[in-house]
Amino acid sequence: MNNLNDTLPDLMRRATENLEPESTDLVERGMRRGTTLRRRRTALLSFTGAGAVLATAGIVIGGTQLFGGSAEAPAAGTAGQSVTGEATTPVTQKETLATLMKLLPANLKVSKPQTWGDNGFHGAAVVVDDGQGPSKISLGVTAPGADGTCTMDPGTCKTRPDGSLISVQAGEPTYGEGNPGGVIRNSVTVVRPGTGSISLISFNAAEEKGVDKSRAMPALSLEQLITIADSQTWRFPLQQKVPTSGPTKPEPKSPGAGKPAVPVQQTLLTLKKVLPRDLTFTRPETWGGGTEGFNGAAYVINDGKGASRIDVFVSYEQPVTKCGPEGIAHCQVRSDGAVVGWTKDEPTYSDARQKVNGVLANRVEIHYPNGRTIGVTSYNGPQEKDAKHTRAKPAFTPDELMAMANNKGWKFPGTGTK
Repeated sequence: MNNLNDTLPDLMRRATENLEPESTDLVERGMRRGTTLRRRRTALLSFTGAGAVLATAGIVIGGTQLFGGSAEAPAAGTAGQSVTGEATTPVTQKETLATLMKLLPANLKVSKPQTWGDNGFHGAAVVVDDGQGPSKISLGVTAPGADGTCTMDPGTCKTRPDGSLISVQAGEPTYGEGNPGGVIRNSVTVVRPGTGSISLISFNAAEEKGVDKSRAMPALSLEQLITIADSQTWRFPLQQKVPTSGPTKPEPKSPGAGKPAVPVQQTLLTLKKVLPRDLTFTRPETWGGGTEGFNGAAYVINDGKGASRIDVFVSYEQPVTKCGPEGIAHCQVRSDGAVVGWTKDEPTYSDARQKVNGVLANRVEIHYPNGRTIGVTSYNGPQEKDAKHTRAKPAFTPDELMAMANNKGWKFPGTGTK
């Protein structure tokens, strides 16, 4: 069985996965920035972001009465979905949306219905208005697979008398520092072992992000969300079947497979060596290393004009041989076959947060024919996200960053096996 510690953040993420104003914000900028930032974000989550993700579905309210068993206890095998994951009539996304609309309070005006998902997950959303302003309601319903017990910190998750697991959050900001726009959410996740899970979120705005709040509080309270989640009328998507026989294609071999690892501290040292000497260096940071197949390193430097984060990412990736339509803003193929690209004064946000924080980035990337990849980025602030800029422009121009990236001292890590 899967532990709720592992599955709960994913349930809440999937409930809102189509509500981002720009889903490519972190993972599709630049020629290979998708891979770079996915890896960097994944590595960082292990010690910085994991707490924030769990907080999405955590509990920060004092009363424990919300965790009590519902008066309408869910059945173990809800209609349309049995404990084994078999169903005579699979539920559709439209039916999931219809159930949500049926369970909403009768006094709400409902608009902007939408659905998304796949065979194992249904997402739906509507905008409701009770006369005090619009409020987005987002829903995620999953197939069985999140069974287990609550092992998180006390108060974060509770096992109820009927065997279901519940986690709630009241008034959680949708943004970090300062929460520009003032958008907050109430959220509830209920996991019915052997049956499926339900995640419900109510915002105090018509959208999750990129807008200002439209009312003081979300339209639905935690009590109302729990009542909806506990309804016996929910039907759950089919559990996706995993093929047990037949030929399977082997995973493509990574260009870094079998190549030695490089200590992350060596990458950090190389970064410091390629930078000018007349700088103040603070906040050294590394990620990756070992058998991860990639190294990341960063400093916050100051040349007397304000703090500026600079980071580097080195790895072996699938070779890039030409400039593509999804490439970085400026791209060319050099005479040595390397594909290089760069951006200048690139905003780090694509929504209202950019006006608040004003952080810009200069970025360069080099992709060698044998798969070696390096990216170097300079910001006009101490970090990429959730902080205000501290200088007018990034400390280093794209030309200066390209010279650093071209330095022969860089070592590119593989998987660490020989």
